[in-house]
Amino acid sequence: MLFSIIVPIYNTEKYLYETLDSVVNQSIDFEQNVQLILVDDGSTDKSNEICNIYKRKYPKNIIYIKINNSGPSVTRNIGLELVNESSEYIGFLDSDDKLSKDALFHIKEFFHKETKVRIAVLPIHYIGCKQGEHKLNYRFHKGNRVINILDQYNYPHYYIGGSFFRRTLLDTHNFKFDENVKFWEDALFMNKLILKETCYGVVSKSKYYYRKRAENNSLVDNSWFLKEKYSHMLKNSYNNLIELSKEYHNEILPYIQYLLIYHMKLYMYPRNREIILTVLNEQELREFVDSFVDILRQIDNKYILEQNMNSYYIELMLELKGVIKPEQHFMDKLVDKKVKITNIKFYGTFLDISGHFINELYAMKKEDRIYIKYLNKRIYGEKIFLDHKINIWGYTVRDYKYAGFKMKLPSWVFKFSICIEGENFNVVLNEINFIKSFIKKSIEKIRNYKYKEDDAK
Repeated sequence: MLFSIIVPIYNTEKYLYETLDSVVNQSIDFEQNVQLILVDDGSTDKSNEICNIYKRKYPKNIIYIKINNSGPSVTRNIGLELVNESSEYIGFLDSDDKLSKDALFHIKEFFHKETKVRIAVLPIHYIGCKQGEHKLNYRFHKGNRVINILDQYNYPHYYIGGSFFRRTLLDTHNFKFDENVKFWEDALFMNKLILKETCYGVVSKSKYYYRKRAENNSLVDNSWFLKEKYSHMLKNSYNNLIELSKEYHNEILPYIQYLLIYHMKLYMYPRNREIILTVLNEQELREFVDSFVDILRQIDNKYILEQNMNSYYIELMLELKGVIKPEQHFMDKLVDKKVKITNIKFYGTFLDISGHFINELYAMKKEDRIYIKYLNKRIYGEKIFLDHKINIWGYTVRDYKYAGFKMKLPSWVFKFSICIEGENFNVVLNEINFIKSFIKKSIEKIRNYKYKEDDAK
């Protein structure tokens, strides 16, 4: 056998046929090249029946075992114990996901070419109620290659699904999934190996299809409602990687620092931060924040500032670390942020314009001003005070009190700019041309009218 594919299963009858077919129908011959290991983690639906259908059809290729519900770590470890001794490569596939048809062929070709690399991963593409690519797929945009984490620290990898290993790697290190860790066990397992190898391969020509369920009932979705997701996970998963990095490399590698910060921001996302407040009591929230801060203090500011995330996440992380941070100047990015005009009224000789400037990069200060510029003139707006704040775990990270404005503009002015002026900056935000807008809307109306006429014929 070339491949052993381990599939942990728990109540996924709705998707299981599609998942298993994606392995059976690979472009390489399934019966000659693939061992499929199905470990049912105590499913109560028809997953058992489906597995037995495939087992009867391919008795030489499929191993099926059902256990009492024990969690994904135990399930995957059992799968590892059942790997055929002749298999060269081991891969993992979740039971609601699937592989592209040529995935195993391209993994095999990559390992044949890169003889010293023992880990290879596929790009993730969403299916189900979410479409598109995973944000980390930027790692694959230059084609097949080897990522050296000592040089390229900003290429983190988390997922066991779509990850493949040379049999020799797992034989050498004899790593297992940590059965005491309820969440992030796959990222922990992956990065133990990556820390040992200091490199992994990206195989760009195939895809791992990750299903985002409309029911939002996957283990990942449900995990946010469990207390163990918080202080326990930070102490037993994040800290575990920190200690392993110190053990293997005598330092917390930049790769690990970047990887942790990239994942920690998930706790700040709107849905998740709201769930936290419903799951944890006041004392538990304090313990979580303290654990969060303990991690942050072990991470260099550089790897926080480099993250592609809302600026107020960065600011809160630095604040929690106790960093007295000078004002972040995001003015080069503000040109992509627009004032939102909420109301325009005509009053004979002038226009009454009102709106606000609310975005993730910048909160207007008391001394900042919105103004309109036309010809060589400026009209400064009058402030409208807003009651709009963003809070994370009780910390106010954005207060948009001074973001509203209103102003009067001569009605004959059809072309103007809306700008923001502060103590050390002056940025054009919107360029408005009423005539262009009118022509554009008129053309759209004419086109829509023509389409209606064509449809009526």
